[in-house]
Formats: sequence, C-alpha cells, structure tokens
Amino acid sequence: MDLSQVSRTAILTLITRVVASEKENAVFNDPMAGLCLERLVSLASVREKNWIIGRKRFYAGISLHDAKAGARRSKVFDAVADRFIAANPRCTVVNLGCGLDTRFWRISNQNCRYIEIDLPEVVALKTQILQDQLSYELIGCSVLDASWMDQVSKDGNSRFLFLAEGLLMFLPGSQVVRLFQQLAQRFIRSQFVFDMVPRKYLSGIWKLLLRLETSLNWRLDASWVFGVNDPVEIESYGPGLRLLGVEKGSAGPVITLSINAASTSGTDQSR
Repeated sequence: MDLSQVSRTAILTLITRVVASEKENAVFNDPMAGLCLERLVSLASVREKNWIIGRKRFYAGISLHDAKAGARRSKVFDAVADRFIAANPRCTVVNLGCGLDTRFWRISNQNCRYIEIDLPEVVALKTQILQDQLSYELIGCSVLDASWMDQVSKDGNSRFLFLAEGLLMFLPGSQVVRLFQQLAQRFIRSQFVFDMVPRKYLSGIWKLLLRLETSLNWRLDASWVFGVNDPVEIESYGPGLRLLGVEKGSAGPVITLSINAASTSGTDQSR
C-alpha cells in the first residue's frame, strides 16, 4: 500500500469502526467496514498485514474505549448528514479526505448525490478494494487543490454538505483557513461539518505525549498540526461563515458551520 503516514490513519479509523460494530450488543453497525477491512488485508504485504492485525487486537483490547469513541464520532457525522439530506432532498454530500470511509452505506444515500475526495493513491486503493460496490463519484486529488470544487459544482453551487472527519487537524493552519475561504467564495446555502482538536494539543507536554501515543499505539509517524480554542473563531476565516452547532466528538468537538446562509433545518443548535 503506497500510502503516506497520515493517509494510513484512515486504516486505523476503519479498524475502530469494525471493532465497534463487531462487539456484542453493538450500537454501531457498519458491515461494509468489515468487508473493506477483509479485502484490505487480502491485498496487504506480510508486514502490512501484521500491522493491521496488531492494531485491530489493540483496539479490541486495551484501547476498546478509543475504538468506541471513534465510532461515536462517526455516528455524529452520519446523523448530521441524514438531517441535512432530509431537509435538502437531492443535495450534494462531499466527503473530504474520505480515506476508507464507508459512510455512503450508513446514510440516506438514495436522496443525495454523494462524492468522495482524497489523494489519488487513497482513491486508487479504495477503488481496488470496493470496485464492485462503488456507485458514487470519487475524485483523486488533495482537498487543498481547489480544482475539485469546479468538478462538484459544475451543475450549481448551493445545498452542499461538506464533511471532514479526522482531517483538518493534520493540515497546516494557513491551508485550512484558505480552504474555508474558498468554500465561502464558491458555495451558498451549504454547510461544512468537521471535527477539530484543541490548540493545546499542538505544543508543550501535550504534543510530546501525543507523539509518543502515535508512535506506540498507532505505530505511525503522524501528528496534529492545527487546532482551535473556541469554535466561534472559525467565523473569522471568511465572510458568510457562521457557527451553527457543536457536538461531542472524540479528541475534539464536531462543528457544524453554515456557508452563506445555509438553512439551519435539521441542525442541532448548541451554541
């Protein structure tokens, strides 16, 4: 698997969903994740397979709490997506940095246009794994390459729901701000849902502890580089951005942001 260290975190989130959905009396159901992981293992080298099996044992054992937390975060994103789709039939849902996500099969996909975006190597791997299951559009490019915005908006620029689960904290702050600005410039009556980590995790003892955790637990060299202290500060990133709701995530909150007066119908207002 020709994936960067950050892209490999997509395998970890896949594993957490599989572990959570396989538990007895599980409240999270994701059978497509199980199929995805099974096929991924069949393609992996011996070293990669051992890493995957080891991480699954880890999340099914001493780190089961983290697996369940990851699944709960995914459920929050799923619920927000279903609310938006219900309020905006035939809308467009764009899953940014999708990795090996299987959200399409967990939401009301029949009532929306669904698009996934990730780096070309990630999209190639996902297509290889799930080629007989995929019935939606995948775009292989960086989420920081604005050309994907032209592709998804060729038939209009309103009623879009952008999802970014476990993504923005791995991107440099200036590029994250630029992404928000570009969305505000191009889309109307839309929403952006993403999770964010507190800024305290990016420096000092917190940063050292998190780097140790990623090395020991994830077996990866990947770290967070962007965070916010107060979600309301995101409104200052560009005109037309307004905080709609904040819900509990895992390492940080899941934030719902309006882009240019998007309808708040079906949105959990907690501000």
